[in-house]
Amino acid sequence: MVEPVESRVLRRAAQVVGGYGELQARLEASREDMIAWIRGAAMPPVAIFVKLVEILLDAAGLGRAPPV
Repeated sequence: MVEPVESRVLRRAAQVVGGYGELQARLEASREDMIAWIRGAAMPPVAIFVKLVEILLDAAGLGRAPPV
């Protein structure tokens, strides 16, 4: 079974920031939401997914581009 991209992004973002507890704090998410997202019982809202992607982009040195 293929792991959903949301789950992969969530797991990788947790690795980048130092764990699920730190990620929960950065996302200002409830413990219940984090557990549901980690287990794949629910998908994070789009706004949360965007924050996860921003964490990964910043970690890769690909943060926000300057305005054109």
